[in-house]
Amino acid sequence: MAEILLEPKELRQLESLRLNTRKSFRGATRGERISKQKGISIEFADFRNYSDGDDLRHLDWNVLARLDVPVIRTYQDEEDLHVYLLVDSSASMDFGLPTKREAAERFGAALGYVALQGGDAVRPGWLGTKRALPGRMRGRAAGYKFFDWFKRGHAEEVLPLKQGLDLFCKMQVPVGVVIVVSDGLDPNLFGSLRSLAGRGFEIWFLQVLSESEYAPDLEGDLRLLDSESGSEVEITINRATLAAYRHNLD
Repeated sequence: MAEILLEPKELRQLESLRLNTRKSFRGATRGERISKQKGISIEFADFRNYSDGDDLRHLDWNVLARLDVPVIRTYQDEEDLHVYLLVDSSASMDFGLPTKREAAERFGAALGYVALQGGDAVRPGWLGTKRALPGRMRGRAAGYKFFDWFKRGHAEEVLPLKQGLDLFCKMQVPVGVVIVVSDGLDPNLFGSLRSLAGRGFEIWFLQVLSESEYAPDLEGDLRLLDSESGSEVEITINRATLAAYRHNLD
């Protein structure tokens, strides 16, 4: 794969962004995310630059008035958000130009970089492999280690999408946000997502499709071959078939 997933200009555009979760998670370590838990004691730790979406109650107005620079006061008892970035590595991701795999890696790298910039604890993983997740990466200093993980690539042995999610669901890890970057082309996917949600995870699903999958230009009597299972199906593709496909896709 390419040595550089994101250009310097793209990285600069991402630096001001933060992940905005719907749920509140109790962190295992101290981080930079304001806790919604009531009754905790907080102690001033440091300053950091203001980003869109930050709580204005923690803006240092004195610094803003003197230097015209918005900065946020951070505290030692702020929450640590666990972000699990799962990028699909199954065979169906090899289609498209650029391939869905290449696009998924770029999207995953961007989201992981945003999480690191926000001080969140990131653990990336190739969805569909049995390779263990690396240790937590936190902060801007972990950016090189994070991109190096992408550079090493995924293992050759891959599992169907559902099995990959089921393996993650069985892991004893702190709850947090699970970001899945995949084409989602597994009819049994939704049961696994419901299981993750039942454990308390907040799920973000980014679906990546090739142009031919989003709007297929096919017609006539065809034999389709599944790139992962090897199974075949004979089908007649006409206007009604394409309308049904689009309905299922939506």
